Amino acid sequence: MKNKQYGKSSASYIEQKQSYFDSNDEYIKIHRKISNVYVQQPIRLRCKNCDHELKIESDFVKDGVGYKICSNCSHLNGAHEDTTTFCEAVYTKDDGESYAQAYKTKDLEDFEYRLSSIYIPKAEFLYTSLLGHGVDPHQMKYLDLGAGSGYFVGALNKIGLKNISGSEVSKYQVEFGNRMIGENYLSVHQMDNTNQVIEETDANVISFMGVLEHLQDFRSALECVKNNDKIEYLYISVPLFSLSVFLEMTTANAFHRHLTGGHTHLFTKDSLQHLADEFEFDIVSEWWFGSDIADLYRHIMIDIKKDSQCSQVLINSFKEMFLPLIDSMQLELDKRSQSSEVHLLLKKQ
Repeated sequence: MKNKQYGKSSASYIEQKQSYFDSNDEYIKIHRKISNVYVQQPIRLRCKNCDHELKIESDFVKDGVGYKICSNCSHLNGAHEDTTTFCEAVYTKDDGESYAQAYKTKDLEDFEYRLSSIYIPKAEFLYTSLLGHGVDPHQMKYLDLGAGSGYFVGALNKIGLKNISGSEVSKYQVEFGNRMIGENYLSVHQMDNTNQVIEETDANVISFMGVLEHLQDFRSALECVKNNDKIEYLYISVPLFSLSVFLEMTTANAFHRHLTGGHTHLFTKDSLQHLADEFEFDIVSEWWFGSDIADLYRHIMIDIKKDSQCSQVLINSFKEMFLPLIDSMQLELDKRSQSSEVHLLLKKQ
């Protein structure tokens, strides 16, 4: 029986992403610089998800970047390739310190709060999903690939799992994460050695938490997962082609959080099923939730704050009206698998 879960409270997300409100213009500048690098790369000719030939024309252009919907699997593709030049500019320049700023916390207390509010629920979903599939989570070995600053590895540790490790291309994030966790769970690998790490691991469960969308060639990574007999389960979290994209298409004033920067393409329910079928995985557990309505709130809030004719009284009225509605509105999208994010546990066939 496949386990399906829907919805998640937006409160901690909105609190921790306050910089999206306060530093909106700065984020726009940073990500437009990344987009300027991206549009200089060669045109993408084949779907990043299924390798099907893409049409020449774009389905839409957002903030100067074209995007194409694959006619074979419905995956949303950016019009350009994720070249080595582009990936290095985004992820590993200055040992990854610039990219890490989005995940950095000022002290251990803030690190622990982010870990507890965002990543422990992810770890618990994996834990209960394994239990529901007749597996003792404590008998498994875990590798989190693209571990970033170690939040997910730290969460696995917090819920009592000990045979855990993480591998990451950013030296800066690895050093920061190990310092925050207090254990050397994280190690560095070179960007072009990602597949080698997968091929050589003896972990039973490998996770890509917000990572597949950033890999230069995630199809080859999944092929390595498929061919490593030690790996039994794959746990992924990926961004989806959702309402947030359409919100971003309608405004240039608000920072485009979802489809911008390192997010050059987005998955769909159909494109994920295509991946599972092609690489011989069964989807055994699903958790659909998103921040589409939180994005809607942010876009409106930024617009009315920029409008000199809108008083603080009006701004406060909107806040009081809308905040209590976000979770219930988002849940309707989640229940229809139309959210901006999904967590999947897949088992190799």
